[in-house]
Amino acid sequence: MRVFVIDASNMGPELQGGLIGVVGSVTPTAEEKKECVDTVSRYVADGWAVAADPHTPIGRLAALTAEAACVPFVSLSRLPQIRRTTVPLAPSLPVPDLR
Repeated sequence: MRVFVIDASNMGPELQGGLIGVVGSVTPTAEEKKECVDTVSRYVADGWAVAADPHTPIGRLAALTAEAACVPFVSLSRLPQIRRTTVPLAPSLPVPDLR
């Protein structure tokens, strides 16, 4: 499981206390589930909001933990997918023959 801080400085006032994102494996172990609940509980006790995909086991645990603590939950499954493209950093130039 991974927890990461999301910059919420330009978001609504309900997220100004902080926002964490939570992701985990598709088939989490019991230890990973316990770690999720323990870690998210520590953040929500300080008023942090939680973002995760509730369609995954770890995301569902994070959502339930946020709901139990009465902090905002942001569903990552509802956000639009960002189309990623690769852009070359520099055009390909011919290599000069230095012989």
